[in-house]
Amino acid sequence: MASIIRVNDKWRAQIRRRGMPIKTASFPTKALATQWARAIEAEIDAGRILAVTQKSSITIGQLVRRYVDEIGDVKPFGRNKDDVLKRIWKFLDTENAADLTAERIVEYILEDRGISGVTASIDLTYLKGVLKIARALWREPVSPAVVDDAREILRYMGQLERSNMRDRRPTTEEIEGIKNWCRRSDSLTPDIIDFILASCFRPPSEIVRLRWQDIDHADRTIVIHDRKDPRRKIGNHQIVPLLNGSYDIVMRQPQRAPEIFPANGDTWSNLFPRACRDLGIKDLTLYDLRHLAITRLVESRKYSIPEMMLVTGHKDPRQLMRYTHIQARDLHR
Repeated sequence: MASIIRVNDKWRAQIRRRGMPIKTASFPTKALATQWARAIEAEIDAGRILAVTQKSSITIGQLVRRYVDEIGDVKPFGRNKDDVLKRIWKFLDTENAADLTAERIVEYILEDRGISGVTASIDLTYLKGVLKIARALWREPVSPAVVDDAREILRYMGQLERSNMRDRRPTTEEIEGIKNWCRRSDSLTPDIIDFILASCFRPPSEIVRLRWQDIDHADRTIVIHDRKDPRRKIGNHQIVPLLNGSYDIVMRQPQRAPEIFPANGDTWSNLFPRACRDLGIKDLTLYDLRHLAITRLVESRKYSIPEMMLVTGHKDPRQLMRYTHIQARDLHR
């Protein structure tokens, strides 16, 4: 039976089985501690937790490095996953992998990283992926279930709730003001603002990768390389139509580099907030322009949902609808 005792303002659950790793975790309520203990005991009884014949000294940092070297070589990671793995490596480098607890993972999320919501959930998913490979492929005495326990605690604490959907729509005056501001910049130009609003592409990541050689002038289409996809991060190239005058915007750009908009995406991300500050525009992001573009695409009623998903790059209609901000009065038109 698990030992469940109160320690200060938390409940600590500990499981000891002969030949098995000691499992300990702390929770805000006794009910959560009991639930966790029962789940771990069920894992042991089902043989999903490996017996320990020799104390393993491997660390989370070592597992992450091996995961990057071996798994990343076979299935290249996207930029986001690569960044998250580096952060896990940084903050959990010296943690003994076999002794990793839900409490330590919660601390990593809330204190080391200071994140919540979808961002925290992504970190947990990638950490669990490393532990699953370590146990199944490398036979390391680690428990991926400890991440599930941490996820449950964070969900109970309200830290994994989705953030509220943004419905900020820039006004015509705000857009014109930003375009006028951009006329003084060589990197973020008025044409780029217009292109975001016309194309519906993701700024800046998809737009800065557009190349002249990928344009089909007859069909007025272009290839977006490595387009965002939940299952295939690298090699997901997609042919996309250049709608709403975006082809004309492209064709008036000077061909001075392989890229149509030769700029560093980070530069755009820095310049746009500066423009908003100078103009006194509150609570507006570069990505809000894409939101507006997609909303206009929907409101035009020219395209089916599959056709719009081809333009926007979404894989699920529910994702597409998160970016639309149709107002009730529009239904009377």
